[in-house]
Amino acid sequence: MRRTKRNDGQLPRNAPPLEVEITHIGGRGDGIGSASYTHKYETKTYTVFVPTSLPGEIVLAQPISINAQGIKARILELVRQSDERQTPGCNSFPACGGCNFQHWSRPAIASWKHDLVTHFLSRHDLEPSQMRPMQSSPPASRRRATFQVKRIKDSAIVGFHERNSHHIVAPDGCVILEPALIDLQSALHEFASTHLDAGNMLTAHANLLDNGLCVLLSGLDKWPSSLLAALTDWAGKPRFADVPLARLSVNDGQVPMLLFAPTPAEIRFGDISIDPPAGTFLQATRHGEASLQAAVAEITAGASRVIDLFAGCGTLSVPLVNQLTHLLAVEQDVASLAALKAGANKAKLGARVKTMQRDLMNAPIQPVDLDHFDAAIIDPPRNGAAAQCAELAQSNIPVIAMVSCNPATFARDAEALTYGGYRLDWMQIIDQFSFSNHLEIVAQFTKI
Repeated sequence: MRRTKRNDGQLPRNAPPLEVEITHIGGRGDGIGSASYTHKYETKTYTVFVPTSLPGEIVLAQPISINAQGIKARILELVRQSDERQTPGCNSFPACGGCNFQHWSRPAIASWKHDLVTHFLSRHDLEPSQMRPMQSSPPASRRRATFQVKRIKDSAIVGFHERNSHHIVAPDGCVILEPALIDLQSALHEFASTHLDAGNMLTAHANLLDNGLCVLLSGLDKWPSSLLAALTDWAGKPRFADVPLARLSVNDGQVPMLLFAPTPAEIRFGDISIDPPAGTFLQATRHGEASLQAAVAEITAGASRVIDLFAGCGTLSVPLVNQLTHLLAVEQDVASLAALKAGANKAKLGARVKTMQRDLMNAPIQPVDLDHFDAAIIDPPRNGAAAQCAELAQSNIPVIAMVSCNPATFARDAEALTYGGYRLDWMQIIDQFSFSNHLEIVAQFTKI
């Protein structure tokens, strides 16, 4: 019988434990220390990554895997405990991959996030003229979630992937999600237990809009007509009376198929209502969205012609339309642009709004075209916008509002702007990802 080869880097289950003193928390949320370890007959000092450990703690940890970066381990015993450690509010922590820091006090998390941002700024010799106080979203305010749904032998499981694993953990006592999303989790469990075939897996992308839940299901190459009928019937049940189901769609790899929508889905940005595409990206909390919108409105105050780069459905720019003569929204996703334009037209503001479908990563807007605008808004994905920021740096746009979800790429792109003659006036951390290593940054850059 042929033996299965152990994955490269995977350590034996009986690998001897390590005693590690945790010195700091890394960018991904793991406690980090160092320890001497013998691997392949060579003993040396390794960096050790220990999830759910805290600075100042001494832990007895079980090594799990090893690579060029170091050793990943899990806690066996807390030898010395941090005063900042707290009892997790969620019974599924730390198995559930949705949170890194349920065991850490909120003031300590806020301090760590502030230090994380300033660390990346210092690596690029950046210092804002003003660092505004952090704003944090309240508990139970997360309005978007991606549930994994799996039918097992006698029931189903609906939840989130365990960190670095395909194993699904059903949250128990989640303190992050809006109650309507927790109710949706239960409703999905009921449906999957009754109607899915054993072994079937779905992904449910859920957004809580202003008039109810928008759910996009994916995971099946073909959707049997009987399953589609069952989904349509399930969507119309009164279980969604408190927060109704505004829209249910399924995705087979093509354009999403609409199954249920008693009224158009709606999210309001300022005076304009948008019917967003199924599964669209929204800011994680209403509080976070409002905070970012207020900051962008302040930065662009007095501008009449604005360009919104990576516009999406217009979360940051559409609330400004009443004060503008011209908005150009640039985005790669055609459906998002169509929703933005349709909302502006419906509000009789369409003459002020133009859209441009463009891949800004590979075809950035050039300075000659940027110079027509009084202000720019840029909110790129996690890997930043190096190419577009290089062009912005050479433009003469008076002011730029930059939003970022990654302090590393923010600092890189901000450096490009400062080299081009922009000053980093102020920045602010918007923390709408409680108990996780994620954050948002908003900053004002002014041409000197």
